[in-house]
Amino acid sequence: MDVAEILSHHILDSHWGWTLNGVSLPITTHTVTLLSVSVILLVLLHWISRGGTSTLKRLLTAGAEEYVSFIRDGMVLPNMGEEGRGFLPYFCTLFLFILFTNLAGLIPNMKTATSNISVNAALALCSGGLIVYCGLKFHGLVGFLKGFIPSGTPGWLVPLIFPLEIISTVIKVGVLALRLFANMLAGHMVLISLLLMIFIIGKLNVAAGVGAAVPAMGLEIFMTLLELLVAFLQAYVFTLLTSIFAGSVIHTH
Repeated sequence: MDVAEILSHHILDSHWGWTLNGVSLPITTHTVTLLSVSVILLVLLHWISRGGTSTLKRLLTAGAEEYVSFIRDGMVLPNMGEEGRGFLPYFCTLFLFILFTNLAGLIPNMKTATSNISVNAALALCSGGLIVYCGLKFHGLVGFLKGFIPSGTPGWLVPLIFPLEIISTVIKVGVLALRLFANMLAGHMVLISLLLMIFIIGKLNVAAGVGAAVPAMGLEIFMTLLELLVAFLQAYVFTLLTSIFAGSVIHTH
């Protein structure tokens, strides 16, 4: 197996050839990861919501309350105002889902589903749907469309500005997917490449391979810690930008 095959095996999605009554089931490692993360979050959050008197339960309940306050006071209300309070469950779910999916890639035999552009595109479409819904809910169809025309725009510029503003909104939603995809894919490629360096050098010279193992593993540990930071950061950025974009259609200028 050459380097390209190893990289593709660990980064790209793997399809399992399952069939049911002659129908091919699109089961992949990313599908399993997404389902696993969803089930874990549902079970964990339901267990926390039931409360309890144990020390662990009280700590988790307090942590959940602080988390909700962080999303509400740090993202939703500052960017969307009081109108965004009703959308708080979506943002809380979005952040946790992306975070757990990012972290799942660091578990052996699992992959980071957010390194799949299709997964990120689906998440971005959900956020795009929320943005459109906010515009229609608070301004109606006509008011929402008027929001694409900045105040004070000369009439003769409207046919040019209007489609450009719509394209700009579509690009914003697309960038949500691309940013998450690029960061998560690049991080895992670096981790795998560092490990492969040991074997590539060792194949050329055993002594050199042993010597390269120490600095390579040091860099591997450092990059793994950096990946933990990136996992949190990308979940935060995705959720924050969604709240900003939604707020911009609620509070048009």
